This record gives sequence, structure tokens and C-alpha cells, in this order.
Amino acid sequence: QSGVTLCVKAHVGQSTFDTKTTLAAAGQIHSPAFGIDMDPSHIYRAGEDPDSALQQVLDRVRHIHIRDCKGRQSGPGIPRDQACGRGDIDLAAYCRVMAEGSYDGPVCLEVIGAKGHDLSQVSVIAAESYGYLNAHLRALGAR
Repeated sequence: QSGVTLCVKAHVGQSTFDTKTTLAAAGQIHSPAFGIDMDPSHIYRAGEDPDSALQQVLDRVRHIHIRDCKGRQSGPGIPRDQACGRGDIDLAAYCRVMAEGSYDGPVCLEVIGAKGHDLSQVSVIAAESYGYLNAHLRALGAR
């Protein structure tokens, strides 16, 4: 009634940690005020392909946290490697799923571990990620 949407995000090591547990949670909550926040780095580190996972839940996705990462370790790595296009996640395929599924919600760059970085360093990460995502979404006709 207030226009607020509560989203659950799969998070490595938590009760909702992969596509299966995300779908289980979504299957129990039938409110239009409940959605999914997809973060490809957590899905990737859970051993899944983020683009395939996104296809399975896109109809319930209301927000996307996005970042890249190198490897499937417990954390996403150093901030520089979280810039979109620098890691191992196929974010071009992820963008394709967003475009083909007509996703039109927010996409928020999330970078952790940058507390000690100065403004110029985090600005480079943000600009690089924006450029990467914008180029792919434009090529797909989604921008």
C-alpha cells in the first residue's frame, strides 16, 4: 500500500544463497511487494552461471546489485577487480538476459572494500563499470 518493495538477495553463506534457495523463498511469499535483488557475484561464487540464474528468476527481480569478481572464493576480491568487465563473470550474457527479458528496474553498482580508496580511485571503478554496462546494453537495444 505504501509503494515499498522488499527484496531478498542470494548471499554466499546465508539462508538464501543460490537460485534454488531464492526460488524457495519467492515461492513462499506471494505479495507483489516482495521481489528479488539479483547480484551476479554471489550467484557466481555459489557455483552457478549468473545469466542462467537470472533467466530463472527475472519475473520476480525488482533490483540488481552488480559487480564483477575474479574466482569463486568467499569474497569478490579487491575493488578494482569488481569493476564490470574486469572479473570472470560473463556480464555481457547477464546484460543480454536483462535486455531480452525487458528488465527495466534499477541496476546498482556495488563495490565492497573501497573504504581506504580516494575519490579518484572509486570514480574510475564506477566510470569503467558504467561504460561497460552502457556499451553492452546499447548494443542490445536496451538503452
